[in-house]
Amino acid sequence: MRTCDNCGAEVTPGDGFCGNCGAFLAWNDDTAPPPATAATARAATPRDATPQDATDRAATDRDATAGPVADTAAEPVEAAEAAAARRAAALVVPVRPVDDEPDRPEGAPASAPAEPPPAADQPRAVQPGLPTAPAPVVRDFAGDGAGAPGDVVCPACGTGNPAGRSFCRRCGRPLAAPAGPAAAVPWWRRLRWPRRRPGRGGLRRLLAVLVVLALLAVAVWAAVRFGPRAVDAVRDRTATPEAVLPDGVVASSEARGHPARSVVDGLNNRYWAPAADRPATGQYVELTFDPPIRLMDLIVHAGASPQQDAFVRQARPAELTMTLWTGDGPSTTRQLRLTDRPGPQTFHHVVGGVTRLRLTIDASYGAQRGREVALAEVEVFRRP
Repeated sequence: MRTCDNCGAEVTPGDGFCGNCGAFLAWNDDTAPPPATAATARAATPRDATPQDATDRAATDRDATAGPVADTAAEPVEAAEAAAARRAAALVVPVRPVDDEPDRPEGAPASAPAEPPPAADQPRAVQPGLPTAPAPVVRDFAGDGAGAPGDVVCPACGTGNPAGRSFCRRCGRPLAAPAGPAAAVPWWRRLRWPRRRPGRGGLRRLLAVLVVLALLAVAVWAAVRFGPRAVDAVRDRTATPEAVLPDGVVASSEARGHPARSVVDGLNNRYWAPAADRPATGQYVELTFDPPIRLMDLIVHAGASPQQDAFVRQARPAELTMTLWTGDGPSTTRQLRLTDRPGPQTFHHVVGGVTRLRLTIDASYGAQRGREVALAEVEVFRRP
C-alpha cells in the first residue's frame, strides 16, 4: 500500500493529494533499477582478462588479506587461490585473432575484426544516453462526481471524495471550513446605523441631509455673528497699544487760566478745572476722534501737580464717569474710581469704533471754598 511522505497515512492509488494532511503526492514511479544479477557481476570483469590476470588478482587479494597466521593456514589459502583462478578463467571471453580474418577479394579494403557474438547471459556494451524521467501516472478526474450517497463534494472543484477525507483528492482544498472563533468586527463597522426595512432608506437619507444643512446654517450664522468678535479678541490680546491724540477737546466750563486743552498737552503740571462760580460735580471734558479708534487703555493724572505739596493745594477728582460714543451703536458708560495720590492711574477698557470720550466729575477730594478741582492729564491708547 502506498503511503504519504508527509504524514505516513495510506493513500489510494491515483490520488493527487493526501486525504489526511492535504500534501501533494509525488508522481508514481513504476520504473525501478533491475536487481543485480550474476550477469551484471560478470559484466564488471574486463573482456580481455586472461587466466594470468585472474591469478595475479587473486594473489593480490591474498597478500592484502594475509596476516600473521598465513604460515599456519597455507593449505586453505592455496585451495582458495585455486578456486579464484578457476572462477577468473570461467569469466574470460576468448578473442578471435586478427589473422583469422576470412579471405577477401584482391583489392578489397581491409575490414575491422568481427567480434564474437556475446554469450546469452553476457550484456552488450552500449553508449550512455541522457537520463529520462519516468512517465507520470495521472488519474483523470473528469468522470468523478458526487454520485455515491456517502461522497463529500469539494466546494472548490466539485469532485466527489470518499467520506472521512479532510482534503480534496483532485485540488487539495479543505473539504470543510475549519471551525474557529468568529472574526472581530472592526469598530468603524459597529458605528454604522442599524439596518431598517427597505422602505425607510429614503426617509433616513433625507433626514441626514436636513441635519447636515441645519448644522451648516448654524456654523455660517456663528461665523458671521461671532467671527469678527473672535478676531478682535485675538488681536486685542496680541497687539501693543499706541498713544493717540484727539482731534478736538471741549469742556462744559473752564476756570480762568486752566483751559480744557491742558488735559492733552503732555504736561502734568498744567491742568483743566471747571469754572469756580458753579459746582464741580457734573462738569465734564470731552475728546473727539476722527477716524474712530478702538480704545484699549486710558491713563488719568489727577491733581494740579505730581509734587505732593502742590498736589494737595487744589481739589482732586475722586470719581469720574467715562462715557463713550461709537458710530454704529449707543453710548456706553463706566465708573472710574481714582486714588488720592499724584501720578498716573491706568484703566483698561476695550471698545471699538469710539468717536467721542467724555469724563464727568462725580465726586472730589479736598473740595473747599476757593479750591479748584484739577485734572492734569488724560492719555488715550488705541489698538494699531
